[in-house]
Amino acid sequence: MIDTSALATQVYKELRNEIICGIFSPGEKLDIIELANKYGVSRSPVKEAVNQLVHDGLVEIFPRKGTYITQLRFKDCMEALDARFMVETWAAAQAIEHLSDEQIEDMKQIIEKMDSLLRVQPFSYESYSKLDKEFHQLLVQYARNHKVQNIYDSINPIISLARVGYSEVFENSLKRHKDHHNMFEALKNRDLSSLIEALQQHKRSLEEDIILHWNEQLFGPIEESN
Repeated sequence: MIDTSALATQVYKELRNEIICGIFSPGEKLDIIELANKYGVSRSPVKEAVNQLVHDGLVEIFPRKGTYITQLRFKDCMEALDARFMVETWAAAQAIEHLSDEQIEDMKQIIEKMDSLLRVQPFSYESYSKLDKEFHQLLVQYARNHKVQNIYDSINPIISLARVGYSEVFENSLKRHKDHHNMFEALKNRDLSSLIEALQQHKRSLEEDIILHWNEQLFGPIEESN
């Protein structure tokens, strides 16, 4: 049961997190009454939360059909990756000049928590995804520009939604985790060129996974020939 204060905001946060973490799948229909019962609220705050999620691009409402989790287009995902890379490289250039030892330590702690999650089975993709998001957000936050932060926050849900439904979340997370270590080392050494290179590699890896995911959805699994 959700706390009764600021109900619409709380429902929005809960539902948004569940969408991003893959509890709901792209294209899945949402039932307002079921959601109201689930969160222990009336339908009004759920409707308000859904309207905000429509604004975020995570939910679509079709007249006389219903409310659905957004089914992204391939182009949407690739453009979101381009936009995120643009913001992160700009933020890196701004932040790297004035990073404090305390900020570096904060990022190190996130990396260590991610390391720990990758050593535990069953793998908690939800927990790992939250830390992944926090790591990237801190980089942009350290650039000290609220307008850019808002732009970045509007991009990330699209990328998270694109990754919902991956069948091999552990393998994909493990593969990309070395990118986070490379980013951290570059930040610790105040090495901008290495940081941008690590961000570029991270983007390429995500692009490869999204392309593979789309191929699997459209044409079935890609099998290696004998």
